[in-house]
Amino acid sequence: VEGDILPLVTSGEGQTGTWAQLGLSERKTSPPDYLTEAELIGQMERNGIGTDASIPTHINNVLKRNFCTLERGRRLVPTRLGIVLCQGLLRIDPDLVLPKVRATIEGQCDLIAKGSAEKTAVVRHALDAFKRKFLFFRQHISRMDELFASSFEVLEATGRPWTRCGATKRYLSFIEGPPARLYGKTDEMLYSLPQGGTYKQWNSKVCAQPGCGFEAFLYVVGSPARAFPLCPNCYNSPLEVWGPMWDADSEEPHRRCLECPLPDGHPLVQALTVGDDPESGGVFILDVSSGPKWRFASTRSSCYISLNSKVVKKVTVLSRRRVRLEFHSGASPLEDGALEHVGAPMEDPVIQELLTVREGSDRLAPSMRGGRGRGRGGMGRGGRNRGRGGHRRGG
Repeated sequence: VEGDILPLVTSGEGQTGTWAQLGLSERKTSPPDYLTEAELIGQMERNGIGTDASIPTHINNVLKRNFCTLERGRRLVPTRLGIVLCQGLLRIDPDLVLPKVRATIEGQCDLIAKGSAEKTAVVRHALDAFKRKFLFFRQHISRMDELFASSFEVLEATGRPWTRCGATKRYLSFIEGPPARLYGKTDEMLYSLPQGGTYKQWNSKVCAQPGCGFEAFLYVVGSPARAFPLCPNCYNSPLEVWGPMWDADSEEPHRRCLECPLPDGHPLVQALTVGDDPESGGVFILDVSSGPKWRFASTRSSCYISLNSKVVKKVTVLSRRRVRLEFHSGASPLEDGALEHVGAPMEDPVIQELLTVREGSDRLAPSMRGGRGRGRGGMGRGGRNRGRGGHRRGG
Protein backbone atom coordinates (compact mmCIF):
# COMPACT_ATOMS: atom_id res chain seq x y z
CA VAL A 1 0.00 0.00 0.00
CA GLU A 2 1.40 3.38 -0.96
CA GLY A 3 0.48 6.96 -0.14
CA ASP A 4 -2.75 7.65 1.78
CA ILE A 5 -4.77 4.78 0.26
CA LEU A 6 -5.43 2.06 2.84
CA PRO A 7 -7.51 -1.13 2.58
CA LEU A 8 -10.65 -0.94 4.72
CA VAL A 9 -11.16 -4.74 4.59
CA THR A 10 -8.35 -7.30 4.37
CA SER A 11 -9.07 -9.39 1.26
CA GLY A 12 -7.96 -12.93 0.69
CA GLU A 13 -7.34 -14.58 -2.64
CA GLY A 14 -10.45 -14.43 -4.79
CA GLN A 15 -12.23 -11.97 -2.46
CA THR A 16 -13.16 -8.35 -3.13
CA GLY A 17 -12.76 -5.48 -0.71
CA THR A 18 -13.63 -1.82 -0.27
CA TRP A 19 -10.93 0.84 -0.41
CA ALA A 20 -11.19 4.26 1.18
CA GLN A 21 -9.31 7.55 1.32
CA LEU A 22 -8.45 8.60 4.91
CA GLY A 23 -7.99 12.21 5.90
CA LEU A 24 -8.29 14.73 8.77
CA SER A 25 -10.88 17.45 9.05
CA GLU A 26 -11.20 20.15 11.72
CA ARG A 27 -14.62 20.90 13.20
CA LYS A 28 -16.10 22.49 16.32
CA THR A 29 -18.69 21.08 18.68
CA SER A 30 -22.05 22.80 18.62
CA PRO A 31 -24.68 23.14 21.37
CA PRO A 32 -27.88 21.09 21.20
CA ASP A 33 -30.76 22.72 19.38
CA TYR A 34 -33.64 24.43 21.17
CA LEU A 35 -36.54 22.23 22.28
CA THR A 36 -39.52 21.81 20.04
CA GLU A 37 -42.99 22.20 21.50
CA ALA A 38 -43.41 18.41 21.54
CA GLU A 39 -40.01 17.92 23.26
CA LEU A 40 -40.90 20.48 25.89
CA ILE A 41 -44.20 18.74 26.60
CA GLY A 42 -42.30 15.47 27.02
CA GLN A 43 -39.87 17.10 29.48
CA MET A 44 -42.75 18.58 31.48
CA GLU A 45 -44.47 15.21 31.70
CA ARG A 46 -41.26 13.47 32.83
CA ASN A 47 -40.72 16.09 35.54
CA GLY A 48 -44.31 16.03 36.76
CA ILE A 49 -45.14 19.58 35.69
CA GLY A 50 -48.74 20.20 34.68
CA THR A 51 -51.45 17.91 33.40
CA ASP A 52 -52.76 17.14 29.92
CA ALA A 53 -55.18 20.04 30.35
CA SER A 54 -52.77 22.60 31.87
CA ILE A 55 -49.54 22.00 29.90
CA PRO A 56 -50.73 23.87 26.75
CA THR A 57 -51.75 26.80 28.98
CA HIS A 58 -48.27 26.94 30.58
CA ILE A 59 -46.58 27.04 27.17
CA ASN A 60 -48.98 29.69 25.90
CA ASN A 61 -48.26 31.84 28.98
CA VAL A 62 -44.49 31.95 28.43
CA LEU A 63 -45.10 32.88 24.80
CA LYS A 64 -47.56 35.67 25.65
CA ARG A 65 -45.20 37.10 28.28
CA ASN A 66 -42.32 37.21 25.77
CA PHE A 67 -40.16 34.79 27.75
CA CYS A 68 -39.62 32.82 24.53
CA THR A 69 -40.69 32.84 20.90
CA LEU A 70 -42.02 30.08 18.65
CA GLU A 71 -39.67 29.77 15.69
CA ARG A 72 -39.38 27.61 12.58
CA GLY A 73 -39.95 23.92 13.23
CA ARG A 74 -42.06 24.90 16.29
CA ARG A 75 -38.92 25.38 18.34
CA LEU A 76 -39.16 27.50 21.49
CA VAL A 77 -36.30 30.02 21.56
CA PRO A 78 -35.78 31.91 24.86
CA THR A 79 -35.72 35.70 24.64
CA ARG A 80 -33.25 37.90 26.45
CA LEU A 81 -35.98 38.78 28.94
CA GLY A 82 -36.65 35.10 29.64
CA ILE A 83 -32.95 34.29 30.09
CA VAL A 84 -32.34 37.20 32.46
CA LEU A 85 -35.48 36.41 34.46
CA CYS A 86 -34.43 32.76 34.90
CA GLN A 87 -30.89 33.70 35.90
CA GLY A 88 -32.18 36.30 38.34
CA LEU A 89 -34.47 33.76 39.98
CA LEU A 90 -31.59 31.27 40.14
CA ARG A 91 -29.44 33.83 41.94
CA ILE A 92 -32.08 34.33 44.62
CA ASP A 93 -33.88 30.98 44.96
CA PRO A 94 -33.20 28.14 42.49
CA ASP A 95 -36.43 26.37 43.56
CA LEU A 96 -38.39 29.09 41.74
CA VAL A 97 -36.93 27.92 38.42
CA LEU A 98 -36.14 24.24 38.83
CA PRO A 99 -39.06 21.79 38.36
CA LYS A 100 -38.91 20.29 41.86
CA VAL A 101 -41.35 22.67 43.59
CA ARG A 102 -43.99 22.61 40.84
CA ALA A 103 -43.74 18.82 40.60
CA THR A 104 -44.20 18.54 44.38
CA ILE A 105 -47.39 20.63 44.23
CA GLU A 106 -48.74 18.51 41.37
CA GLY A 107 -47.94 15.36 43.35
CA GLN A 108 -49.77 16.65 46.42
CA CYS A 109 -52.83 17.46 44.29
CA ASP A 110 -52.77 13.85 43.06
CA LEU A 111 -52.78 12.69 46.69
CA ILE A 112 -55.88 14.80 47.35
CA ALA A 113 -57.60 13.26 44.32
CA LYS A 114 -56.75 9.77 45.59
CA GLY A 115 -57.97 10.57 49.10
CA SER A 116 -54.49 10.14 50.62
CA ALA A 117 -54.19 13.76 51.81
CA GLU A 118 -56.54 16.46 53.07
CA LYS A 119 -57.03 19.50 50.90
CA THR A 120 -56.83 21.90 53.86
CA ALA A 121 -53.47 20.55 55.01
CA VAL A 122 -51.99 20.60 51.50
CA VAL A 123 -53.15 24.16 50.86
CA ARG A 124 -51.85 25.38 54.24
CA HIS A 125 -48.46 23.75 53.66
CA ALA A 126 -48.16 25.25 50.16
CA LEU A 127 -49.15 28.75 51.35
CA ASP A 128 -46.63 28.64 54.20
CA ALA A 129 -43.85 27.48 51.88
CA PHE A 130 -44.50 30.13 49.25
CA LYS A 131 -44.90 32.86 51.85
CA ARG A 132 -41.39 32.10 53.11
CA LYS A 133 -40.10 32.09 49.55
CA PHE A 134 -41.81 35.42 48.83
CA LEU A 135 -40.31 37.07 51.92
CA PHE A 136 -36.85 35.71 51.06
CA PHE A 137 -37.21 36.90 47.47
CA ARG A 138 -38.32 40.38 48.52
CA GLN A 139 -35.37 40.61 50.93
CA HIS A 140 -32.91 39.83 48.11
CA ILE A 141 -34.70 41.59 45.22
CA SER A 142 -31.64 43.81 44.70
CA ARG A 143 -29.90 40.83 43.07
CA MET A 144 -32.59 40.78 40.40
CA ASP A 145 -32.39 44.56 39.96
CA GLU A 146 -28.62 44.34 39.40
CA LEU A 147 -29.01 41.67 36.74
CA PHE A 148 -31.75 43.49 34.83
CA ALA A 149 -29.85 46.79 35.00
CA SER A 150 -26.70 45.11 33.70
CA SER A 151 -28.44 43.12 30.96
CA PHE A 152 -30.44 45.96 29.48
CA GLU A 153 -27.83 48.72 29.71
CA VAL A 154 -25.49 49.46 26.82
CA LEU A 155 -22.63 47.57 28.43
CA GLU A 156 -20.20 48.41 25.65
CA ALA A 157 -20.40 51.99 26.91
CA THR A 158 -20.47 51.30 30.67
CA GLY A 159 -18.26 48.26 31.18
CA ARG A 160 -14.62 47.48 30.44
CA PRO A 161 -12.88 44.09 30.19
CA TRP A 162 -11.58 43.14 33.60
CA THR A 163 -11.03 39.45 34.34
CA ARG A 164 -11.53 36.18 32.49
CA CYS A 165 -14.55 33.94 33.19
CA GLY A 166 -13.73 30.34 34.07
CA ALA A 167 -16.83 29.02 32.28
CA THR A 168 -16.78 30.88 28.95
CA LYS A 169 -13.05 31.84 28.87
CA ARG A 170 -14.19 35.31 27.83
CA TYR A 171 -13.52 38.53 29.70
CA LEU A 172 -16.08 39.77 32.21
CA SER A 173 -16.99 43.45 32.00
CA PHE A 174 -16.39 45.59 35.07
CA ILE A 175 -19.34 47.92 35.73
CA GLU A 176 -18.46 50.66 38.18
CA GLY A 177 -22.05 51.09 39.39
CA PRO A 178 -22.89 51.74 42.11
CA PRO A 179 -22.91 48.98 43.03
CA ALA A 180 -19.76 47.71 41.33
CA ARG A 181 -20.21 44.31 39.65
CA LEU A 182 -18.95 42.05 36.87
CA TYR A 183 -21.05 41.04 33.89
CA GLY A 184 -20.55 38.24 31.37
CA LYS A 185 -21.93 39.22 27.96
CA THR A 186 -21.57 35.69 26.59
CA ASP A 187 -23.71 33.84 29.15
CA GLU A 188 -25.60 36.85 30.63
CA MET A 189 -24.21 36.10 34.12
CA LEU A 190 -23.79 38.77 36.78
CA TYR A 191 -21.30 38.62 39.65
CA SER A 192 -21.73 40.84 42.69
CA LEU A 193 -18.60 42.36 44.26
CA PRO A 194 -17.83 43.47 47.82
CA GLN A 195 -18.43 47.17 48.29
CA GLY A 196 -16.40 49.83 50.09
CA GLY A 197 -12.96 49.19 48.63
CA THR A 198 -11.20 49.27 45.28
CA TYR A 199 -10.19 46.53 42.84
CA LYS A 200 -6.77 45.75 41.42
CA GLN A 201 -5.47 43.29 38.83
CA TRP A 202 -3.37 40.33 40.04
CA ASN A 203 -1.14 39.28 37.13
CA SER A 204 -3.72 36.88 35.63
CA LYS A 205 -3.79 34.77 38.80
CA VAL A 206 -6.25 31.86 38.36
CA CYS A 207 -8.41 30.66 41.26
CA ALA A 208 -7.03 27.44 42.75
CA GLN A 209 -10.44 26.01 43.64
CA PRO A 210 -10.98 22.81 41.58
CA GLY A 211 -13.57 23.34 38.85
CA CYS A 212 -13.51 27.15 39.10
CA GLY A 213 -10.91 28.49 36.69
CA PHE A 214 -11.89 32.16 37.09
CA GLU A 215 -9.16 34.77 37.09
CA ALA A 216 -8.80 36.25 40.55
CA PHE A 217 -7.97 39.85 41.39
CA LEU A 218 -7.33 41.92 44.54
CA TYR A 219 -9.80 43.74 46.78
CA VAL A 220 -8.08 46.72 48.44
CA VAL A 221 -9.28 48.46 51.62
CA GLY A 222 -7.97 50.57 54.49
CA SER A 223 -5.08 52.90 55.11
CA PRO A 224 -2.41 51.83 54.54
CA ALA A 225 -4.05 49.91 51.70
CA ARG A 226 -4.32 46.17 52.34
CA ALA A 227 -5.03 43.84 49.42
CA PHE A 228 -7.01 40.61 49.76
CA PRO A 229 -7.55 37.91 47.11
CA LEU A 230 -10.96 37.81 45.43
CA CYS A 231 -12.48 35.28 43.04
CA PRO A 232 -15.83 36.56 41.67
CA ASN A 233 -17.22 33.07 41.17
CA CYS A 234 -16.34 31.78 44.66
CA TYR A 235 -17.48 35.04 46.27
CA ASN A 236 -20.94 34.58 44.75
CA SER A 237 -21.08 30.78 45.27
CA PRO A 238 -19.20 30.02 48.52
CA LEU A 239 -18.80 26.49 49.89
CA GLU A 240 -19.52 25.73 53.55
CA VAL A 241 -16.18 23.92 53.94
CA TRP A 242 -14.37 27.25 53.51
CA GLY A 243 -15.95 28.69 56.66
CA PRO A 244 -18.34 31.63 57.14
CA MET A 245 -18.43 34.56 54.73
CA TRP A 246 -17.60 38.00 56.09
CA ASP A 247 -21.27 39.08 55.79
CA ALA A 248 -22.90 35.72 56.56
CA ASP A 249 -25.14 37.20 59.26
CA SER A 250 -25.99 40.46 57.46
CA GLU A 251 -29.35 41.17 55.87
CA GLU A 252 -28.26 44.56 54.51
CA PRO A 253 -27.58 44.47 50.75
CA HIS A 254 -24.30 45.98 49.53
CA ARG A 255 -22.96 46.46 53.07
CA ARG A 256 -19.41 47.80 53.05
CA CYS A 257 -16.78 45.10 53.20
CA LEU A 258 -13.71 46.25 55.14
CA GLU A 259 -11.96 42.89 55.50
CA CYS A 260 -11.11 39.86 53.37
CA PRO A 261 -14.22 39.07 51.29
CA LEU A 262 -13.41 35.35 50.93
CA PRO A 263 -13.63 32.87 53.84
CA ASP A 264 -10.34 31.98 55.51
CA GLY A 265 -10.63 28.40 54.25
CA HIS A 266 -10.70 29.36 50.58
CA PRO A 267 -7.67 28.03 48.61
CA LEU A 268 -6.56 31.53 47.58
CA VAL A 269 -6.49 32.67 51.21
CA GLN A 270 -4.94 29.44 52.45
CA ALA A 271 -2.10 29.76 49.92
CA LEU A 272 -1.13 33.15 51.42
CA THR A 273 -1.70 32.31 55.12
CA VAL A 274 1.31 32.64 57.44
CA GLY A 275 -0.40 32.21 60.84
CA ASP A 276 -3.51 32.69 62.97
CA ASP A 277 -4.84 35.95 64.37
CA PRO A 278 -6.54 34.63 67.54
CA GLU A 279 -7.75 38.07 68.67
CA SER A 280 -10.00 38.49 65.62
CA GLY A 281 -10.60 34.85 64.77
CA GLY A 282 -8.99 35.36 61.37
CA VAL A 283 -5.58 34.63 59.89
CA PHE A 284 -2.61 36.68 58.76
CA ILE A 285 -1.91 36.52 55.03
CA LEU A 286 0.80 38.03 52.86
CA ASP A 287 -0.34 41.25 51.22
CA VAL A 288 0.97 40.48 47.73
CA SER A 289 0.74 44.13 46.67
CA SER A 290 2.69 45.56 49.62
CA GLY A 291 6.24 45.19 48.27
CA PRO A 292 8.83 46.57 48.78
CA LYS A 293 7.40 47.38 52.23
CA TRP A 294 6.11 43.87 52.81
CA ARG A 295 3.43 43.14 55.39
CA PHE A 296 1.07 40.46 56.64
CA ALA A 297 -2.58 41.57 56.96
CA SER A 298 -5.26 40.12 59.21
CA THR A 299 -8.29 38.88 57.28
CA ARG A 300 -10.74 39.86 60.04
CA SER A 301 -9.38 43.06 61.57
CA SER A 302 -7.45 46.23 60.78
CA CYS A 303 -4.25 44.78 62.24
CA TYR A 304 -1.22 44.19 60.05
CA ILE A 305 2.40 43.17 60.61
CA SER A 306 5.11 45.04 58.72
CA LEU A 307 8.56 43.66 57.96
CA ASN A 308 11.74 45.70 58.13
CA SER A 309 12.03 47.00 54.56
CA LYS A 310 15.69 47.92 55.05
CA VAL A 311 16.45 44.24 55.59
CA VAL A 312 13.77 42.28 53.71
CA LYS A 313 13.86 42.50 49.92
CA LYS A 314 11.18 39.94 49.01
CA VAL A 315 8.70 37.59 50.74
CA THR A 316 7.33 34.35 49.28
CA VAL A 317 4.77 32.14 51.06
CA LEU A 318 5.61 28.44 50.98
CA SER A 319 3.63 25.44 52.19
CA ARG A 320 2.67 24.81 55.84
CA ARG A 321 2.56 28.54 56.67
CA ARG A 322 6.26 29.05 56.10
CA VAL A 323 7.82 31.92 54.18
CA ARG A 324 11.06 32.49 52.35
CA LEU A 325 12.68 35.86 53.01
CA GLU A 326 15.22 37.36 50.64
CA PHE A 327 17.47 39.99 52.22
CA HIS A 328 19.14 43.04 50.73
CA SER A 329 22.83 42.64 50.03
CA GLY A 330 24.83 43.54 53.13
CA ALA A 331 21.72 43.65 55.37
CA SER A 332 21.31 39.96 56.25
CA PRO A 333 20.50 39.36 59.95
CA LEU A 334 22.03 35.88 59.78
CA GLU A 335 25.45 35.18 61.26
CA ASP A 336 26.74 33.60 58.06
CA GLY A 337 25.47 36.51 55.96
CA ALA A 338 23.12 34.31 53.91
CA LEU A 339 20.67 36.26 51.76
CA GLU A 340 17.74 33.83 52.18
CA HIS A 341 15.93 32.38 55.17
CA VAL A 342 12.94 30.03 55.46
CA GLY A 343 10.75 29.77 58.55
CA ALA A 344 7.31 30.20 60.12
CA PRO A 345 6.68 33.86 61.08
CA MET A 346 4.77 32.90 64.22
CA GLU A 347 7.61 30.74 65.56
CA ASP A 348 10.92 31.63 63.91
CA PRO A 349 13.00 34.00 66.13
CA VAL A 350 14.96 35.38 63.17
CA ILE A 351 11.76 36.45 61.40
CA GLN A 352 10.15 37.76 64.59
CA GLU A 353 12.98 40.24 65.08
CA LEU A 354 12.00 41.80 61.76
CA LEU A 355 8.27 42.22 62.57
CA THR A 356 6.28 45.18 63.85
CA VAL A 357 2.60 44.84 64.71
CA ARG A 358 0.44 47.83 63.81
CA GLU A 359 -3.20 48.90 63.70
CA GLY A 360 -4.67 50.12 60.43
CA SER A 361 -7.19 52.79 59.55
CA ASP A 362 -10.10 53.58 61.87
CA ARG A 363 -12.30 53.27 58.80
CA LEU A 364 -12.14 49.49 59.17
CA ALA A 365 -14.47 47.31 61.23
CA PRO A 366 -14.63 48.19 64.97
CA SER A 367 -11.98 46.49 67.07
CA MET A 368 -11.79 45.63 70.75
CA ARG A 369 -8.04 46.25 70.83
CA GLY A 370 -6.23 48.90 72.80
CA GLY A 371 -3.60 51.44 71.80
CA ARG A 372 -0.69 51.15 69.41
CA GLY A 373 2.69 50.07 70.72
CA ARG A 374 6.14 51.08 69.57
CA GLY A 375 9.22 49.28 68.33
CA ARG A 376 9.74 45.68 67.40
CA GLY A 377 7.69 42.84 68.77
CA GLY A 378 7.87 39.09 69.09
CA MET A 379 5.16 36.82 67.69
CA GLY A 380 4.52 33.93 70.04
CA ARG A 381 2.39 30.88 69.26
CA GLY A 382 -1.26 31.66 69.94
CA GLY A 383 -0.84 35.37 70.51
CA ARG A 384 1.44 38.43 70.54
CA ASN A 385 4.07 38.57 73.25
CA ARG A 386 6.30 41.38 74.42
CA GLY A 387 9.47 41.18 72.41
CA ARG A 388 12.76 43.06 72.43
CA GLY A 389 11.85 46.69 72.08
CA GLY A 390 8.78 46.41 74.33
CA HIS A 391 6.04 46.17 71.66
CA ARG A 392 2.84 44.30 72.18
CA ARG A 393 -0.77 44.57 71.13
CA GLY A 394 -3.19 46.08 73.62
CA GLY A 395 -2.88 48.91 76.09
